[in-house]
Amino acid sequence: MDNRIDGAGPPGSPSAYEWTQEDHDLFSRVINEAGPSSSSEPEETVYDVSWAAPEMFSHGSQVAPLPMIEKLTHHGLLPDSEQPTVSYEIRGHRYTAALVPSQGVRLIHNPPEAQMLRVGSTGAPDFGAFFVETRRHRAPLPEQWAPLALIEKLREQGLMPTADHPTTISLDGKLYNAELKEGGFVRLTRQA
Repeated sequence: MDNRIDGAGPPGSPSAYEWTQEDHDLFSRVINEAGPSSSSEPEETVYDVSWAAPEMFSHGSQVAPLPMIEKLTHHGLLPDSEQPTVSYEIRGHRYTAALVPSQGVRLIHNPPEAQMLRVGSTGAPDFGAFFVETRRHRAPLPEQWAPLALIEKLREQGLMPTADHPTTISLDGKLYNAELKEGGFVRLTRQA
């Protein structure tokens, strides 16, 4: 009796079956399908809720303003017992909204490195999310020094100006020249 390995059996035996392209495609689909796995995490959904923020909204971690809570309640976008945190984008800044029993909904301003870099309407990369605003000013001034978070992000993105070559960036939709000054400081000047 001939006892061969590697599928060289008699005609009509299962090992003599020739695979078609359809068989190969089906096998590949079954093998590569993502089944239930503990290693695959669902992709985070970030809701742009800029429309719900009050006009005088100031960025930073805080209890969510009541008018904002009312608007988000109507759209089912508040955290609850089933989903205790929700990710928001508010005017270019990332926030995590958390349900806090004693305070209602707390907005946690995500650190600058968690903010997203986008190309602004000006065509230049918009670094508005990395610009740390002061309490006195809601928007960047026409001329001022770049905060450390913005300088770090410029370096990370390869857009840090050099002594002879300023770069053009966007801050909340407005173009700025970024110039490297003595001591590694970056001066921001709004373009006309």
